[in-house]
Amino acid sequence: MTNQNHTADLPMPGAGPLMQSVPVLSIARSLTNQRKHFDPAKLQELADSIKATGVLQPILIRPLPVDRIKDEMAWARAEKREPAQYELVCGERRWRASQLAEVPEIPAVIRPLSDAQALKAQVIENLQRADITELEEAEGYEKLMESQSINADQLGAEVGKSRSYIYGRLKLLDLCEKAREALRTGDIDYSKGLLIARIPDESLQLKALAYCVQKNYAGDPIGYRACAEHVQQNYMLKLSSALFKITDAELLPRAGSCKECPKRTGAQADLYHDVASADVCTDPKCYHDKEEAHAIAIKRAAVERGQTIIEGREAKALMPNSWSSEVKGYLRLDDRNDSPTDKPLRKLIGKAMERRGIQPTLVANPHKDGQLVAVLTSDQVETLLKDADNEEVAAKVKADAERDAEAKVRQEEAAAKTKYEEQWRWDLLTSTWQQICNGTHETPSDAVLRLIASNYAKGYSQDRAKKLCKLLDLGKVAPQAGLLQYIAETDAPGDVLQLLIMYGDVEYRYWMCEDKANEGLLLVAQDFGVDAKTVKAKTRANQRAVEATKKQAEAKKAAQSTQSTDPLKPQKSSSTPTPAAQAQKVRGGKKKIQVDEKPKLSAEAAQAAIAEAMQAAEAQSPADAAEARDAGQGDIPGAAAAAQDDDAQAVADAQPATLTASEEAVPASSTEPPADMPAAGGERIPVGSQVTIIRVALEPSLAKWGGRTGNIYRDLGEKGYEVAMPNPKSGPKKFVKFATNQVQKEADV
Repeated sequence: MTNQNHTADLPMPGAGPLMQSVPVLSIARSLTNQRKHFDPAKLQELADSIKATGVLQPILIRPLPVDRIKDEMAWARAEKREPAQYELVCGERRWRASQLAEVPEIPAVIRPLSDAQALKAQVIENLQRADITELEEAEGYEKLMESQSINADQLGAEVGKSRSYIYGRLKLLDLCEKAREALRTGDIDYSKGLLIARIPDESLQLKALAYCVQKNYAGDPIGYRACAEHVQQNYMLKLSSALFKITDAELLPRAGSCKECPKRTGAQADLYHDVASADVCTDPKCYHDKEEAHAIAIKRAAVERGQTIIEGREAKALMPNSWSSEVKGYLRLDDRNDSPTDKPLRKLIGKAMERRGIQPTLVANPHKDGQLVAVLTSDQVETLLKDADNEEVAAKVKADAERDAEAKVRQEEAAAKTKYEEQWRWDLLTSTWQQICNGTHETPSDAVLRLIASNYAKGYSQDRAKKLCKLLDLGKVAPQAGLLQYIAETDAPGDVLQLLIMYGDVEYRYWMCEDKANEGLLLVAQDFGVDAKTVKAKTRANQRAVEATKKQAEAKKAAQSTQSTDPLKPQKSSSTPTPAAQAQKVRGGKKKIQVDEKPKLSAEAAQAAIAEAMQAAEAQSPADAAEARDAGQGDIPGAAAAAQDDDAQAVADAQPATLTASEEAVPASSTEPPADMPAAGGERIPVGSQVTIIRVALEPSLAKWGGRTGNIYRDLGEKGYEVAMPNPKSGPKKFVKFATNQVQKEADV
């Protein structure tokens, strides 16, 4: 029941309080009562109790204030009732329940109270309720502070609450409306609500709220500790880690100094008692704005000093790892990890840099806004260390740079070996597939072969299936679904099955014995007469040819350069620039990006490079080269042809050519057969025979096959023949129907 002790001490003007039973309908509801939510079920329970035993404790009312009489008279006339004579101060729940119980009168204490006295009595009475919510309590405190013009400390003394208690409740008033509603409905409790209320930005409050209302794996609400860690990690920032000076009030004038900011945890210690440090920013947006302002100021100062700034994609390439500030190709001046001693490089060479007027390059960290990393090249550091009389340290820097260069060479060699090992296996698979397409052989029933092939394909991921779809020239399809559809529709499921057997065993497995690493690939290749050693030799020759062309271009470029021998002077060269030379010069807020053009290479130079690579391959493996020549496969399809092309640049940009059997077995024909060439005679051409398509006898829809060769797949009698034609895109063979006079046996041509 409500405790009336607080209102008993109020100063009573006039004759003092009066106790009597007052008609329920003669009392008007207060306009200032903070309690707005009444549980209907509990209200009905109280009404039932009042109906049985009456109201056991009187309510507090006052004479209706003069400023409400006019409005009350108007409402009474509209509702056709007697106007109310009193205004309810405390006990609204009992008054409402009495109306539900339909009792005519209610016991009341009548006091002549001013508006301020009535409001204070309401707030204090509400605060003493057992079921008051934290948000209602906060709203009551706010109303009391406004009505009495007192601060939080004075309020705490008046209501008997600690300072931290009052500040915690008042902070709930900073919740956005959606978060307040979540607190009212019980989706979050007071402790989580306070965590969210301490975030000053509404959009960030909504993000934090979305996390705090989640359920865990058991369907229970996420605990307070997890929510507190989430808020501190994502919406609070340590000022000790700030790149800017936290006492600088001019960096962002609208924000002022962080030390004086009320959003710093130290400014409200009672509210942030759970945060260990006093220098924590609770406004991430303001913090990041200061970071950006600091970065802009640093960049402007750097431009005025003539420094180079690397940012954007170039910075991302130099600093690819978000967990490290390491800069590829450079040494950081302010990080001891890049120093040969326990002191940062700036401590060792700072004075030497000033004497020589050397300005470090600045790299904008792509993973941390506002951070600019000062760096120099290894050569610059070595020279500056010598200049600073640190010969021993300079030698250590040089040795570290040499070790890094050696490690890079080993890494490149390992990558080249892996590339070769992967490529020759794929070339072997491709060549064998061409032989499968061009040959004839017996296979099990199509239904059995399709079933086996489908089982293979179903185990492929989308990425694995995509490569096969490209080989089979299936176009833009869902990789696995397209592959399964091709297996279901192909006329040669046995061929596809052998392709899948090879594909399942085409990977480069350096950890396995050579005779077991690619057993399926090698067995199928052997069945179709494709020699792995020959393919290896061709793959090696192709890669050597491309590498030789690349090296010749680099040598030519290096020969034309006019680089200075002083590593501290700017380099002017048409060769591949150093990382510093690739930097963007930022002047006046604009980027200037220099892009070197690729050198042109003559056809004679490319041909010479290819010949040199072939000689090297033969010198390294005479047996393999001899086997390749004996098999009639000593040429390098693609690379040699490219060397003879009018556009020599195609050789410089070429990738290693892929070996295909169609390039060996089907010569490109540029001449048409004579117009009077006789058609095939009455004697039928046997199935499997190689034939040439007669160009002059073709209708327009078949014109593209003119002059090409294929194999008779089926004899259609009077209708002609169905011919298996090699796919020009190295995909599966095409089955095309031709009239009898449109094909001619290859031996007769």
